[in-house]
Amino acid sequence: IAPSPRVTGSVLYAPVGTPLPTTSYQTLNSAFTDLGWIDENGLKTKEDRATTDVFGWGGSLINTLQDKYSRTMTFKMYQFLDPNVLAAGYGNSNITVTAATGSEGNEVAVAMNQNQLDTLSWVFDGYYLSNAGLESLVRLVIPIARIVQLGDIMLTNKELAAVDATMKAFPDSNGNHSYLYVNDGNTTGGHTGGS
Repeated sequence: IAPSPRVTGSVLYAPVGTPLPTTSYQTLNSAFTDLGWIDENGLKTKEDRATTDVFGWGGSLINTLQDKYSRTMTFKMYQFLDPNVLAAGYGNSNITVTAATGSEGNEVAVAMNQNQLDTLSWVFDGYYLSNAGLESLVRLVIPIARIVQLGDIMLTNKELAAVDATMKAFPDSNGNHSYLYVNDGNTTGGHTGGS
């Protein structure tokens, strides 16, 4: 499939401990905040499973040891004026919002510093409408994750300003870094969906 963002939100976060969905179609807890548009590359996930080969006398491979494991996600958020996007990228405690007045719009002040960013729960939601009219769903749930790096901010008239995030996942109480749920939309009663 080649998923597109769902109209109900595609990139969402909530405080760690918020009840998480366990299917591709379950309604999200109201604590999740939608962060709006991300760039055309969507979400990239990378698994790092570093290993060391062990060889015996004579040169034969006798085992492969796993040294470490990690999952990294990268995505670029385009809703640059949204305080929730800025809070996700720079930390909630670093964001101050002053409400609009009769003469000025909403003002967001962002303190940029070395403080560790917030650890949050994340959901990435997509769907794919097949030629047969079936709506397939895909959902990635990351129970515990933190943005660890931000890319360059381009303040130019040639491209949209964005929060370019690199995020690391951490294991939950079951030792899992994330959960992938997919649904082909092919039910016994016909078409299903809910993008």
